[in-house]
Amino acid sequence: MNTLKYALVSVLWPAMVVSAQSAAVKVYSEPDAAEVYGALFATRSKKPILFLSTTVKPHICSVSEKEAEQIKDPAFREAMSAFRDVNEQVWDLSRVLEGRKTTGEGELDETFKPGVVEGWKQFRQRYAHSLGYFALSAIGFNNAHTAAVVYSEGRCGGLCGAGGFKYLRRTPDGWKRVNTGFPQCDWIS
Repeated sequence: MNTLKYALVSVLWPAMVVSAQSAAVKVYSEPDAAEVYGALFATRSKKPILFLSTTVKPHICSVSEKEAEQIKDPAFREAMSAFRDVNEQVWDLSRVLEGRKTTGEGELDETFKPGVVEGWKQFRQRYAHSLGYFALSAIGFNNAHTAAVVYSEGRCGGLCGAGGFKYLRRTPDGWKRVNTGFPQCDWIS
C-alpha cells in the first residue's frame, strides 16, 4: 500500500507543484496596459519580438519611497508609488501581450541551465527568428491614468542587454514616452 501511495505522489507531485505555481501568478488585466506596452515597442522590427510571459521585478533598478516622493510632477509621483505597489508580485502578461510571441520563465530557465554561453546557443536554436527577449514589469499608473511608469529590459546575449524605467504620458494621440528628470536607472551590458 505504501508503494502505491509513493508511486501516486511521485507521479502527481510535479503536476501539483506546477498547478500551485500557476495559481499563484495572477493574470494582469490593467485596462491601459496593452496600449502602454505597445507604445514602448511601436517601432517595426524585421524580426519578431519575444517577450517573457510574466512580469519581472526591477532588481537592478529600484526607487526608494524617499526618492519617489522627490518626483516633482504629482502625476508621475503617484504613478511611481503605484509602480512600487503593483510590482510586489509577479503577474501573468499573456492577456495584455496577446498576439505577441511569449516564452515562459521555466522555458528560459531550462534553456540557460547549461550556462550563459551554451544557453544563448540553445536560445538561438529554439528562437531562431528572435534577436533576444524582452522582460517587462507591471505598469504603475496614476489614478487618472494619464501617467505611467514601467521597467523594461532586453536581453540579447551574455554581454548584450539594456533596461531601465520608461515614463509615458497619455496624449490625444495615445501613450507617448517622455523624457523626465526622474530616476531612470538605465543600464547596458
